[in-house]
Amino acid sequence: MKTKPHERLFSHYPLLQIALAFATGVYVASARLTTLTPFLLACLACSLFALLTLIAKRHSLAGVGLLAAMFFAGVSLAVIEQRPGAPNSLKQLLEKDTADGKQTLVLTGVLAGPPEYARDRLYLTVKVESVSMDDAELKTVGLVSLLATFKNPGSDQEYRQLGLRYGARIRIRTALNRVDQYRNPGVSPLTEYLDRKGYDATGIIKSPGAIVRLGDTSVFGPLALLYRWREQLQHAIDHSFSQETSGVLDAALLGNRYNLSKPTAERFREGGTFHVLVISGLHISFIGGLAFLVARKLTRKRFLQFVSSNTFVWSYTFAVGAEASVVRAALMFTIVALGSVLFRSTTPLNALGGAALALLVTRPKDLFDPSLQLTFLSVLAIVSIGWPLLHNFGAIGRWRPTRSTPYPPNCSQLLKSACEAFFWSESLWKAELDRSAHHYSLFKTSLASWFERTHLQSALRYLVNTIVVSLAVQLMLLPLLVVYFHRLSVSSLILNVAVSVLIAILSFVSLIALLVSCLSITFAHPLFAAADGVNWLMVHAVDPLARIGMTSMRLPEYSGGAAWLFFLYYVPLIVLMVALTRWQPLSAPRSAASSKKATVVVAAAVMQLILIVVVVGHPFSTKATAGMLRIDFLDVGQGDAALITMPDGTTLLIDGGGRPSFHQHEIYERDSRSIGEMVVSEYLWWRGLDSVDYVLATHADADHIDGLNDVVRNFSVKSALVGRTPADDVEYAKFSQTVHSSTTPVEVVQAGDVLHFGGVTATVLWPNSSTASSQNND
Repeated sequence: MKTKPHERLFSHYPLLQIALAFATGVYVASARLTTLTPFLLACLACSLFALLTLIAKRHSLAGVGLLAAMFFAGVSLAVIEQRPGAPNSLKQLLEKDTADGKQTLVLTGVLAGPPEYARDRLYLTVKVESVSMDDAELKTVGLVSLLATFKNPGSDQEYRQLGLRYGARIRIRTALNRVDQYRNPGVSPLTEYLDRKGYDATGIIKSPGAIVRLGDTSVFGPLALLYRWREQLQHAIDHSFSQETSGVLDAALLGNRYNLSKPTAERFREGGTFHVLVISGLHISFIGGLAFLVARKLTRKRFLQFVSSNTFVWSYTFAVGAEASVVRAALMFTIVALGSVLFRSTTPLNALGGAALALLVTRPKDLFDPSLQLTFLSVLAIVSIGWPLLHNFGAIGRWRPTRSTPYPPNCSQLLKSACEAFFWSESLWKAELDRSAHHYSLFKTSLASWFERTHLQSALRYLVNTIVVSLAVQLMLLPLLVVYFHRLSVSSLILNVAVSVLIAILSFVSLIALLVSCLSITFAHPLFAAADGVNWLMVHAVDPLARIGMTSMRLPEYSGGAAWLFFLYYVPLIVLMVALTRWQPLSAPRSAASSKKATVVVAAAVMQLILIVVVVGHPFSTKATAGMLRIDFLDVGQGDAALITMPDGTTLLIDGGGRPSFHQHEIYERDSRSIGEMVVSEYLWWRGLDSVDYVLATHADADHIDGLNDVVRNFSVKSALVGRTPADDVEYAKFSQTVHSSTTPVEVVQAGDVLHFGGVTATVLWPNSSTASSQNND
């Protein structure tokens, strides 16, 4: 069936096309292009060509010229952005070793944002104006992120007494760091993180005495007021709810994830629902939708509806820190809302393209930001896969003969019955028959009427919609989930429904409780307890699935030349997305031409399934050793870790690095990535490994054995080798619990034992006794 002239095609989204052309130019410029003039001239020539052809009413050629101009514009802006900054910039001073990471500096600058208080530390973002070192003061510009840890329970109040707030001018003694640590393949470097966040360096503040408040600078009053309201709200949350609940609320409502405990965060990650704790499109869409509905109740003027709802959304965006993901979501909301003011229907793909273009023009390097990639591919999956599927499923399930849809659904009987079960309403159809002059019978699945009578249909339809959207997003993001997180969650298809509902209930109950507490603490106590209960249910929803091993899988990546597999993954997916936009299940029976197109779609679907299996099953990810003995010594900072790969491929990991913990008895454990997770495991995944045959702990110091806990949890380990089993050692007890929970067998080796790894033989020289205490501190 030919497409009607008035129907939109997949390619009829101008802003999306322009954004793709611009992004392609930015990507090409990432090949370290340095010459700017040719690309500027090409951009000017293409722009002139587009203008002349538009005047001549050659619209197709004008479109090509415009896309070419945007491509060269992307190249040009990316080349400009790659150029070194000002000679006196803080970044240049640090990279030229004018100031090394061990030298104490005195910074003078202004707080560029509100201080972020956590339970055991304080985070400051400072816009630096000058640096003093060696009795010399240098004028400079830069942005630094500083961390102050609380040495004792009173440190919190000592910092608060300094009166630190947005716009305060301060002088700080600190040592700045911009040197990459843990320089192993597969490990994200510190400089990459700093450049992505816009920081020039990080630093540590040792005590409140290292900060001197010099006064205040002029700031934007409404923004300062928003920051104060946010700080007061966080203070109320932290003192009204349990630690676990307040940490979740701080993250989900205020964008402060520093108070999340490690067990809570890990449960959300295991269940694939951590995204509900990150303020992004889900939160902005919900908040913006509510604001727009309220505005519609208050006024009928579309312009006032637009202004009031967007003012609320952007105020919230800046109040929670205006991180890139929040700004992207707010920008998309503004573009969509603008369409209603202009009496134009705004397509989601156009809104997506407009938001992407606006952000990339401002910061072209954001194209390589994982957050931006995840955000836009998620929206693309929902718009181009999830919504079309649900629309067609609904059309199939609700079908009845009409003038516009005289033919029954052109699909399999199984799909037809499933769609009818969730979307067909027997009562609405009978009501329509009563009003009609014609009567006829329809044969629908009996499940539809039963679901409707038992009032289950709406809930099941919501469940189906959520699962379809979750599957669409996971299908689109699969390569990125493997590369950036090495995790694929199976349980998220189920938990996304429950957690989304529970987080909405938790937010509503918590805000009501805080409002009631302003009038009466006594009346608010039951609401606080209810919020804690809802939070417990949400956090521990993953536990039953974790017990039966249905949470998430940790997957290695394809690296080097094999990484092109991830680009190949999207080729059949694009074909399927285009076919999905053209799928019309209620159209006339297929013609011969349609059958040929169906063959292409089936071939693309088969290829897509094969690529999914190859990515998830990773049969070709492990790098061959060419029959050689290979030893990789990993940079884990203090401590040791070495991976030995035998000629036959057998792997032995000796120690796993780690950080010593000086607060073993504290109940609260801050959410942070350990050495074993972000260094050792990342390297093993980069090597394409999903299993390690043996792990060996030389002794039970934290900087040697702690990282092995993460390796045992993240990989399939055949056996753990230890020299001693000191029952009274805290670090060994932790390791013993980890291997026990993962059912990994433990073998004790002593001096004189001979170990055989394929064709390699190893003789144990030490220790002499497995009962000796672990006191080696090399």
